[in-house]
Amino acid sequence: MNETSKIVFLIPFASRKVKSKWEIACVHLRQTLKSIQNSSSGNYRVVVAGHEAPDFDVGIDTRFVFLSLSHPIPKHPDPLVSGRLDKLIKYAAAWEYSQKKWKPEYVMKLDADDLISSRLVEWLDQFSGEPGYLIKPGWVWNSGAGYLIQKVEYLDRICGSCLIIRSDFADKTGPFLANFDGVPIDEASSRFADADPYSLVPGSRTCTLLLNNYHQRYAAQFAYLGHRLSSIPFNAVVYRIRNPDSITKGKQHVHSLRMWLGNVRRTRFITPRLRQEFML
Repeated sequence: MNETSKIVFLIPFASRKVKSKWEIACVHLRQTLKSIQNSSSGNYRVVVAGHEAPDFDVGIDTRFVFLSLSHPIPKHPDPLVSGRLDKLIKYAAAWEYSQKKWKPEYVMKLDADDLISSRLVEWLDQFSGEPGYLIKPGWVWNSGAGYLIQKVEYLDRICGSCLIIRSDFADKTGPFLANFDGVPIDEASSRFADADPYSLVPGSRTCTLLLNNYHQRYAAQFAYLGHRLSSIPFNAVVYRIRNPDSITKGKQHVHSLRMWLGNVRRTRFITPRLRQEFML
């Protein structure tokens, strides 16, 4: 008889072959799992999908599973696209596994170095029901900063760990897959994608709500299906940036005075309460 759960977290873990600092990747994954285990409600399940298991036992309790995969790492001239395609394969395998084993009510894609609030699962226990929830308020944490963190109001614009989908919507389809995930589009569509990061891209290929990485366009995807995304009403995710092991750690940008002042305004000290909430 299958178990049930409120939410399953799907975590793709990149292969050792593409990781420059495997030990750091394992440390960050352990921290991500600890943040989930720290949840005030235990009504969740976790699937970590990867080619090689990390250097610790993922199965810290029966709610956590490591799913071993052996597919070839997707080849693409752009290593960022290759990484995104690999993620989609791992999401698909983890989702299939979790549906058969646990029949979760909701699903969330979570990067292997991001952290969740201890309040998130319990909030879903009490207030859920909508087709999807977007995580807008959140935190951005420089991986090398021990005491400072930035508060953000639009986490979904910069971080993929920002969407919770009700299971009966996860496999609904639409024109959601485009150049960001390696699908060729014509020049006009490419210009549209560059100019408008929030709408659906003309010429997109059909895929499911779950199996694409277009986090800035999630609201448009739900709107295409005739639904409005609700929002989680508190800072529910810590997005780790400048991870020395990540191929998407980002570039250094020159900021204007206004942008610099905005960064200062959003910066907070990491309090003991915040550290405990996210296992920072």
